[in-house]
Parts: sequence; structure tokens; C-alpha cells
Amino acid sequence: MAALALEELGGHGPVYGPGDGAALPGVVILHGAEGPMAGWAHRFAAILAAHGFLALPLGYGEGDFFGAGPIRDVDLRAVPAAVAALAAHPRCRGAGLFGWSRGGEMALLAAVLAGAGAIPALAVHAPSDIVNGAFDPAEMRRTGHMRSADPDGPRAWAWPGNEAALTPGAPIEIERYGGPVFLSVGTADEVWDPRMTCNLADRLAAAGRPADLLLAEGEGHGYSFAREPELWARLIAFFERALP
Repeated sequence: MAALALEELGGHGPVYGPGDGAALPGVVILHGAEGPMAGWAHRFAAILAAHGFLALPLGYGEGDFFGAGPIRDVDLRAVPAAVAALAAHPRCRGAGLFGWSRGGEMALLAAVLAGAGAIPALAVHAPSDIVNGAFDPAEMRRTGHMRSADPDGPRAWAWPGNEAALTPGAPIEIERYGGPVFLSVGTADEVWDPRMTCNLADRLAAAGRPADLLLAEGEGHGYSFAREPELWARLIAFFERALP
């Protein structure tokens, strides 16, 4: 078995992968509101690397080892730029995008706004089906509220020229994305209503492009250890089919 290799990719972050010379599919990973230093995206990258992928956990927003920071006015153009950079890696034969929770919302919006071909394959776990406002962890701890759909409130996301699509409360127009989509959620998700994921799947089906959908009965926001292997098996199979 090849050893794990880590390398920096031009300021986008570290690339995890097997330490051999084979050409591999790649995945850019977007973490949730837990922040870039919580380690979940790096755990996911290590899992994908162990299964023969190049994986880039892309940090966004703020935060450090002691806690998550705000998500406010994050420039979504960094996402297709990272996907393009990973795809151009000499050992990569094509790159897709995987977003988790708030990173799923970010992935959906980036894929829709980046245009045809920019993100060849898209996977999201437990996303929102609408745009949410800025996230402030201090406010969440004080009030218990972690999301806002106030159209006049501070924004989480930015992309010059696409302000209307990023208004809090606006539906995420997943129908505008033309590539293959994998959606997953637990039916007992305690953070994001699982009906949001189902809404996205329904809208894709109505557009004639059904998603690869995994609904895990009784599972929460993060799957239990008993069910998590199924999620990874489905996700890996999706990217193996969707990427060259």
C-alpha cells in the first residue's frame, strides 16, 4: 500500500493522496460551520486519499484550533479556482467538489454560479436548499440561532455580479447546474432539515436530471459509525463514475 503524501497546492491548501505516481481523480472538500481548523475536512481528505483520490480540503471563513470563526462575505470564486488548480495537478485526471453542511450550501452556490464545465461533479451532504446569511458562532452561542434568511442581513457569500442569487432566503437554483450530483442526509438530521436535501433532489428529478440520493433512516447530521461506511462507499463510487 502506498504511503500517504501531503503537498501544498499553490496557496489553495494541502493535497492528500497516495504517495505513488499514478494518475488519480481529485476532490476539493468544503467544511461546514465548524471552521477550517476543526479537522473534519482533513479527516475526509485522508479517507479519500486512502481510497485512491487526490483530496484538497479548502479552508474558508475564519477560525483557529480553539473554535470556528464567522462566515461572512466569503468569495465563492475561490471554489472553482481550487477545483481548476487540483485538476491541473500533474497526477490528477479530473476534479470534483464535495461540500458538507454549510460547505454543502457553498458548494451548491459555487457550482451554479461558476458556469458549465467548471465543476464536473458535485456531491453535498446535509445542505440547505436556500441561501443563508452570515454565520456568527458567538451569536449562535448566545442565542442558539445558527442561521438567518433575512434578505437585508449580513451575507455569508460573495461573487461580484451575482448579488441577487446570494441574497439570504433566495432558493439555490440547483437546476442551473448541469453535471452529475450526489446528495446525502440523515432523516433525523438535527442541524439542517432533511427535507431541504429532498427538495433539491425533487427539483433535479423534475428537471430530468435525477441525483444519486442517499437517505439514511434515523441518522443525524453526522452518520453513526455503523452507517458512515455506506456513505463513503456511495460517495466514492459516485466520483469514480463521474470523473474521468
